[in-house]
Amino acid sequence: MTAQQPLIQVKNLDLFFGLFRALKDVSVDFKSGELVGLVGDNGAGKTTLIRVLCGIHAPTKGEVYFDGKRVTEFHPKLAIDQGIETIQQSVGLCDNLSIARNFYLGREPVNRILGIPFLDFRKMRDISTRVIREFGLRENVSPDDEVERLSGGERQSVKIGRAVEFKNRVVIMDEPTNHLSVREREHVNELALQLRSQGLLVIYITHDIFQVHKLADRIVIMENGEKIADASTDSMTAEELEEVIRQGGRVVEKREKK
Repeated sequence: MTAQQPLIQVKNLDLFFGLFRALKDVSVDFKSGELVGLVGDNGAGKTTLIRVLCGIHAPTKGEVYFDGKRVTEFHPKLAIDQGIETIQQSVGLCDNLSIARNFYLGREPVNRILGIPFLDFRKMRDISTRVIREFGLRENVSPDDEVERLSGGERQSVKIGRAVEFKNRVVIMDEPTNHLSVREREHVNELALQLRSQGLLVIYITHDIFQVHKLADRIVIMENGEKIADASTDSMTAEELEEVIRQGGRVVEKREKK
């Protein structure tokens, strides 16, 4: 894959739920090493689009390409195998399990003794400890502690560290700072920038265009299942992009006519 070729390409995507058209002819590209803000009000279609990329929904029409190859099967496990990790504020961790167990959830390492598999707890503790320290957890937090002890920002640190450790190529952050304190929001945003600096594609979903404009290389705006704008943050201010949302893309159309 060349540096200029998109890692993910979405072409003329439609998605119907019965008679309801949730996505309408959406085309958008995403490249490695960029942080893209995916913005829109509730019901705009941004999470639905991401669920297609994550393999939760199969499109009714259109094409999706990953690393130049067309995706023909849509399933969450296949998306994870390709290296697409989704980080959500409210799900993804089990409160009653330890940090180490959560870190390896669904990917547990095993040792075999006389052919019998046993969980490799030592490996889970050692590697999860190293990674979570790199991503900002307190020194007094043990990998054996249950996740319910962690703050919202620390939970995000565990999920983001997990995404990096398992060599994911795409990290999708779905409203990652909801219900976090100002300090925790800043921490999560710093982690998003850290992921981009490591060459990952970061897709940051939010309704707060002013927050993501400070972080993103590019903003994609959706409304009623359609993409209405796709602009670099250098070319348009947050205020101008907010006006695009208010006008339903008409501001962009007027600019193009000029």
